[in-house]
Amino acid sequence: MKDKDNIPNNREGGMTEILIKLTEDEFDDRYPLRTNHLNANASWTYGDGPGCLFETFGEEFAFVKQQDPRTVWTLVDGCENDDQYLISGLHFVNRIGYLVSTNPVAKGVAIEVHLPISHDEDDESASTEQEE
Repeated sequence: MKDKDNIPNNREGGMTEILIKLTEDEFDDRYPLRTNHLNANASWTYGDGPGCLFETFGEEFAFVKQQDPRTVWTLVDGCENDDQYLISGLHFVNRIGYLVSTNPVAKGVAIEVHLPISHDEDDESASTEQEE
């Protein structure tokens, strides 16, 4: 069986998950985020709007745990580099915070969004040192 996005689902009872990698723009288009109504200073903002990132403890984490697990996203540190990743579901290892989307991920699908960390300043200082 396939869902409305033509992605196979596992309603038949299988445990296999399909991994889909999205760009940050694709994620933004498909999974609009709920704002963090518990923390006026939350990060992960859109423009001048309120932030969407929820903390990994306390009242904010309690709120995240009450949501449909298919609408929860975990922001994590990359293990082998300085980049960050946004992965669907509630995870604990290397977590930075959580986001909650208004649209759920399809059953049987895991989504990963690579968020490269820019090292422009490091690159500029390295090329300046090489020129000297």
